[in-house]
Amino acid sequence: MKHLQDEGQFGNALIFSAFNFQEGRIYGVDLSATYKDQPFSGYVNVGLTHARGRGIETGQFNFEQDELDYISTHWVHLDHEQQVTASAGASYELMGTRISGDLLLGSGLRKDLTLPDGENIPNGDRLPYYEQVNLGVSHDFDRQGLKGLTARFDVINALDKKYEIRDGTGIGVGAPQFGPRRGYFVGVSQAF
Repeated sequence: MKHLQDEGQFGNALIFSAFNFQEGRIYGVDLSATYKDQPFSGYVNVGLTHARGRGIETGQFNFEQDELDYISTHWVHLDHEQQVTASAGASYELMGTRISGDLLLGSGLRKDLTLPDGENIPNGDRLPYYEQVNLGVSHDFDRQGLKGLTARFDVINALDKKYEIRDGTGIGVGAPQFGPRRGYFVGVSQAF
C-alpha cells in the first residue's frame, strides 16, 4: 500500500496530527467463536496483527531528524500495532438475573528501543502483556411487573491491575497512558 495515513500526538499537545508513511503493510486475522444455549452464553475472540510503515512523506516537522533518517530506510512497526489481542466472556441467566464476566488480553503497544550503543529504533519494542477482568450482574424486572426495567452493576478491572498502554515513546506518542483502574458502575434502563 502507498501513502499510509497515520496520526500521532507530538509535543505537549494532546491533539492528533496526521502524517503519511510512503509505504505501509498491514495484515491481520481475527478468529471468533460464540456459543449460546439458554441460560448460558459465551464468546472468545483472538486477533493477530502485523502493521508496518516506511518513509515519512508528510508532517516531517513533527519528527526528529534521526527518527526521519531511520524510518526512511527501515520498516518500522506502527505505534498502534498490538500483535495479539484477545477477549473472552461468559454469562449465565437465572430468573431474570444475569451474571457475566469477561477477560481482555493484549500483547502491549509499541515503544522505542534503545540499543546498548545508544541507537534508537522507533517502535522497536513493545510494552508487556496485560489483562483486565470485568464482572457484571443485571436484573430484568419483568417478573416483578415492571415491564422493560433493567438494573445493572458492573466492576471494570475487578482485579485492579495497573498497566501501561503507552509509555510516552514511539512514533507519534507524546505522553504515557494507562488502562483504567477498578471502577464501579450502576445503571438503570427503561424500555418503552
